[in-house]
Amino acid sequence: MGSFLAATPAQALSDTGTGGVFVPVAGARIVDSAMTGKQWKTVQVAGKGGVPSDGSAGAVSVVATLIGISKQGLLTGRPNADKPSTTMGIYGGENNQNTSFSAVLAVNSDGTIQVSAETNARLLLDVQGYYTANTDGTAPGGFVPMNGSRIVDTRNGTGAPKAALTSGKTVDLQVGGVAGVPKDASAVIVNMIAANTGSTSGYFTPYPTGSTRPPNSFNYAGGGVATSMQAQVKLSSAGKLTVFNQDSTADLVLEVQGYFTAAGRGGAVFTPGAGRAYDTRTSGNTVMGKNETRSIQIAGKAGVPVMGSGINAVVLTLTALKSTAGNGNATVWADGTTRPSTTSINFDETTIRTNTITVPLGANGKVSLNNVADATNYVFDVQGWYSNPSPAVIQCGSIAPGAWLKTIPSGGVDCTITATPADRSGESITLMLDQNDPVNVALSETTKTSIPVHVPDTPGRHLISVNRDQADGTVMSGAWFATFGDWTTSSYQVTPEDGSTSSAAPSLRIWTEDSTIPNDATYVYKIWDTLDTTAAPIASQDGLQGGWDLPAGLLSANKTYYWSAQATATLDGQQGQLTTALSSFTTDSSAPDQGGAPADADSYPAPTDGDDTASPSTATFRRSTISPSVQLASTTRLMHTASVPGPVGEGLRCNKDYNYSTFNGELSLRRDCGAPRVKWGFRASVIFCSGATSKTHETGMQWWDHTSRTSAKGSPHDEYYCTYWFHGVMSNIQVGHQISYYDYISFRKTVAGRPGTAWVDCSGIFIVTNRTR
Repeated sequence: MGSFLAATPAQALSDTGTGGVFVPVAGARIVDSAMTGKQWKTVQVAGKGGVPSDGSAGAVSVVATLIGISKQGLLTGRPNADKPSTTMGIYGGENNQNTSFSAVLAVNSDGTIQVSAETNARLLLDVQGYYTANTDGTAPGGFVPMNGSRIVDTRNGTGAPKAALTSGKTVDLQVGGVAGVPKDASAVIVNMIAANTGSTSGYFTPYPTGSTRPPNSFNYAGGGVATSMQAQVKLSSAGKLTVFNQDSTADLVLEVQGYFTAAGRGGAVFTPGAGRAYDTRTSGNTVMGKNETRSIQIAGKAGVPVMGSGINAVVLTLTALKSTAGNGNATVWADGTTRPSTTSINFDETTIRTNTITVPLGANGKVSLNNVADATNYVFDVQGWYSNPSPAVIQCGSIAPGAWLKTIPSGGVDCTITATPADRSGESITLMLDQNDPVNVALSETTKTSIPVHVPDTPGRHLISVNRDQADGTVMSGAWFATFGDWTTSSYQVTPEDGSTSSAAPSLRIWTEDSTIPNDATYVYKIWDTLDTTAAPIASQDGLQGGWDLPAGLLSANKTYYWSAQATATLDGQQGQLTTALSSFTTDSSAPDQGGAPADADSYPAPTDGDDTASPSTATFRRSTISPSVQLASTTRLMHTASVPGPVGEGLRCNKDYNYSTFNGELSLRRDCGAPRVKWGFRASVIFCSGATSKTHETGMQWWDHTSRTSAKGSPHDEYYCTYWFHGVMSNIQVGHQISYYDYISFRKTVAGRPGTAWVDCSGIFIVTNRTR
């Protein structure tokens, strides 16, 4: 047992790979092979036993069974030779009888794991499930640790008939809706105890009720010796699992250690790790006395994250080394909480036994260990941890998020971003202020990270965004935003321009040059066919959250119309209102009535590369005819009635900032006089980004020159920030030419607990001018 006695040196975070959320499988055997002592065996995991073959599985949960044991030994596992090995368990501790234990191992990039037995034996590996990224929001589920609750005991009839299980017998057990486990939990972690066993060894097979029984086996010792075995088991739709018994007679005790949520319901995510967190035999420690309870520090030890990082539970290989006569057991639970009526491990006299346990941590990062036996040594080896980090905190003095400061603060505002310690190696956050490029900051593994940010004293909406990648592939976002200056008195412009010519079905909208109209503003539009505004308008529309696309047939060709608009919004409890003066336009049936791709775009040459592109693309985009939405699993939930339209059919003046905003997003355009390019910026709004869980994908701005019949397209981009300000230039722009454009961004988000994909687009059409007024 020399390898088992080796201590783990102090180190940084000891994660061995990526993890994520747990996806249970019905159970499948992936290995049945002879093991030569002290040699590593590579095992293909990806594509086997329900584990995906696409590389998305970061860790795998297995049941290891050793039979034909020549001598007691240690089974270890690792993803590859460059990573530290994880103690999976001790086998042969009870007279070399068949031994089973569960373990979680990181999966190598090629879809394999490596295992090594200390002595010759036959190894069976059964898959219980895998951990993967949850970027699409469809995979169950985050973990919720529990202190332990005994829900089944056939010795006294708790949760099942009062009768031992004979060979070939099954028992159906209700778990969902019991002892704090939700009815819709996807899976559970349980400790199965075989008690009062017959003279021979046997095994249990747990599986979801109503499904086909898998080959998985949890072997227990015979001769009346109790055996504890942790299992991760998928639940049926009714929240049930079935336990099958074979080759012996045993009473079944089942204790819940935690559960995995249904898809999209949150919970902690898993990171695989390795390291020795505690050993009573090392210097400074002592053997556990009879009925002694000891508090043991786990967080911050052996590469486990510190408290405050979001860690809330650990997966440990618990080993009991009994050197004296008499059997016993031990219980492990969160320090500082009430001891549960459960058992974490059972052992016989003068034996070494192991069991995998999943246990929550106390607020101090400790667990309590109670020894119900004579003097016994214990060892804790780390298999990984569950964590659920908190979002970064953004503090800007007394200025709360969403504030509206009509008087711009002199000198700007100093803010501080505070992030919790890292819960895995190399973790960082990215932050962005307004339209500046993102900044990546590495997180401390031992303490909070604080980052100063200065917000300038310029008018308009200011936004600080912070994003942190989670172990399950999702993105945790935080934001602070405030409006500086009075948008109700800002210089505004109207589309169509006053006195201009327009199509017979134009889009009416207003925009500002400095302080942008709030995204959640509502608009009222009125249009007359006379200058006499005391007369009833020919049409009006209120409650809009952007512009008004006039319906075809409402207006006549070659006629002058008059209109006004009013924007109303409440910021920081203050209501503001901007009302435009009366404007006019004359209809012209030959003028374009929408942006995006021209009707005959298919006849244009393939688009050339835009100035901001890295590779060519021949995709052609047309303005969408439906509303921005979140595509859910079973339906499309419309969010709002408008995307982000820009100018339609008007002249684009130079040296002017065009700022368009709707509930869904913001668009900006600017051309400097004499320059052959138009600068653009486009992003989703803070409001629309609420619930975002992924990076944001932008397809790339495409624009068409209707005069020269050419087009160009920028490259697509993926950014951490839902509110990232995508930007670039429309190149080769010539005065007098008519230009239309289109762009589209999308991201994953959750609405009312349901995951889906949200998107927002922008489009417009304008004539390039050198006019400044």
